[in-house]
Amino acid sequence: MSVPSNRASRAATSLLLLAATGLGCSPTDNVIGAILGGRLAGVAGTGGEGATTGGGLATAGGGETAGGGLGDSHGGTAGTVPSGSSGAGGSGGLLLATGGTAGPGDPSAGSGGLPSPRPIGDGTFLAPVEYATGESPRSVAFGDLDTDGRVDIVVANWTDGSVSTLRGWGDGTFAAHVDYAVAPETNWVALGQLNSGQALDMAVTSYDSDTVKVLLGEGDGTFGAVTEFTGTEDMFSVVLGDVDNDGKLDMTTSPGDIGSASVFLGDGTGKFAQPKYFASGGSSYAVALADLDNDGKLDLARVNASADTVSILFGTGDGSFGPATAYATGRHPIFVTFGDLNGDGQLDMLTSDSSSDAVGVYLGTGQGAFAARVEYSAGTYPSHVCLADLNGDKHLDMIVVNTNAHSVSVRKGTGDGTFAARVDYQVGNFPEMSAVGDLNGDDITDLVVVNSQSNSLSVFLGAPLQ
Repeated sequence: MSVPSNRASRAATSLLLLAATGLGCSPTDNVIGAILGGRLAGVAGTGGEGATTGGGLATAGGGETAGGGLGDSHGGTAGTVPSGSSGAGGSGGLLLATGGTAGPGDPSAGSGGLPSPRPIGDGTFLAPVEYATGESPRSVAFGDLDTDGRVDIVVANWTDGSVSTLRGWGDGTFAAHVDYAVAPETNWVALGQLNSGQALDMAVTSYDSDTVKVLLGEGDGTFGAVTEFTGTEDMFSVVLGDVDNDGKLDMTTSPGDIGSASVFLGDGTGKFAQPKYFASGGSSYAVALADLDNDGKLDLARVNASADTVSILFGTGDGSFGPATAYATGRHPIFVTFGDLNGDGQLDMLTSDSSSDAVGVYLGTGQGAFAARVEYSAGTYPSHVCLADLNGDKHLDMIVVNTNAHSVSVRKGTGDGTFAARVDYQVGNFPEMSAVGDLNGDDITDLVVVNSQSNSLSVFLGAPLQ
């Protein structure tokens, strides 16, 4: 394979340094962040929030735009971030993918930062290329696992209890998957720097074993032995973020049926304390972290599938959360993410309401509160939603995974909190989740979708402007 261009290397390098976060899409170093300087979990440290809550790797600080940082991928987490060169940390920033968490970062201007890529795509995608994964892939995250400046992919596989890694070549293509045995019913993977090393580490939930597994990265694309942290029954999602403001990443999970979110505080060595539980509603599939009230502390959102609500719990900054405030959703919500949809500096919220075949949009009104839900139709059984600026107009666009329709829907954002008509793309059988990022260094947002019944992932490269 040929060596990637400088832009590809740049993209993944920014990607790499700090992994990122956990809400919406896996970060791509190409998506312009929503202007809130690190307020999303999954947004890299300071320097700019990722467009979706939760993201993957991020490098905050500076860059050509104030803030410029990348968010990584869904389920990822942000680690410490180097400051950038030409611009003070703050607004701007890129995000890589979905799901992730915010980590510590340096918001000040500095030297050696990477410039922020400007999306130049037309908002559509080229025909997908499929890659084999393990059996029944459920979630996906992006990160530079081997520190070669290229974006790699990590997938959690439910049926064979493994995690697959696919090394990127920097041109939008990937090597065959290498699998790591984890535990039965592996469901969710997040990437972040969990110890003092520079390599990206993995946090993985196991539904069957009621645990979170941690695999520390070696920096060469491989991972060490599994360390197990016991929670409670039916572990679904995990996101990474510094919820106690000690500069070390913590794990927040969503046990399925106990009506609470659980928080494992990290000690910075890859080890975690026994979980603390915070009541939030009914059975749940997903949690997200974001600074919703702009007080510098990460807050928690949890969708309650059995109660048809989404709960918001405000963080205290010491690893604890206050009482839950519930907002009505559509039927059976199973995912939640955040982004500034109308440029007012307030984070807005989206939920995927699977049994309503719809996405709910809630505009932020300030202090962490939200307006009434506005519904947008989706395909059958929308299981995941993320946000990214696909066409470079600085408005966040919506990407929805429709599991039972075997499709992905894209709606262009208008910049006022509303969305245009949807455009559907066919993928493999029963897709579960997506991630967005610049996979080939052309400064255009690309899309990856995991297909649970095809045992594959679909890679859609973003189409350039004609």
